[in-house]
Amino acid sequence: MTHDHHAHNMPSPPQDSSNPAPSMNMGGMSMDMDNGTMMKMFFHTGYNEYILFQDLYTKSVGEMVGACIVIFILAMLYEGLKVMREQMLRKANVKTRYHSMTIEPSLSRDTMIQEEHKTVEVRILSTSHFVQTLMHILQVTVSYCLMLLFMTYNIWMCVAIILGAGAGYFAFGWKRAIIVDINEHCH
Repeated sequence: MTHDHHAHNMPSPPQDSSNPAPSMNMGGMSMDMDNGTMMKMFFHTGYNEYILFQDLYTKSVGEMVGACIVIFILAMLYEGLKVMREQMLRKANVKTRYHSMTIEPSLSRDTMIQEEHKTVEVRILSTSHFVQTLMHILQVTVSYCLMLLFMTYNIWMCVAIILGAGAGYFAFGWKRAIIVDINEHCH
């Protein structure tokens, strides 16, 4: 039984001999990417993959190895970016201005106690907060790019992300001041 009649609404892609379309197994959940159908939705190996953009397509094993090296470095730098933001936040908190307030003395069993409370002056329009905001935007962007790369389900790219994150944590994680990262987004 053939189901060819189900594809009558799908436009046929233009044929470009200089950039051949990736050929994928048409059975199961994997189909040709150029005609707007689904990609492989299971873990697989191979080197014919799009890397975030239509023009970034690996056509050989060497290109896939190069892409995995870049992905490894990106995952490693992502871990470094998290640590750098944390260190900048710690430095900004040390430089935060404190204002002392003296509260009227109170009587406590014939002893006068003078209390001093400190309040923190927080500025939303500070250079430190602006830089932290830009770095947060960069961190979220890199994090989502890594997530999308992982979602190609290409085992080689997934391993590059995992090993890059591990190497990045090894290289930068020992500098962390806290154990739980409240700024964590993806993994």
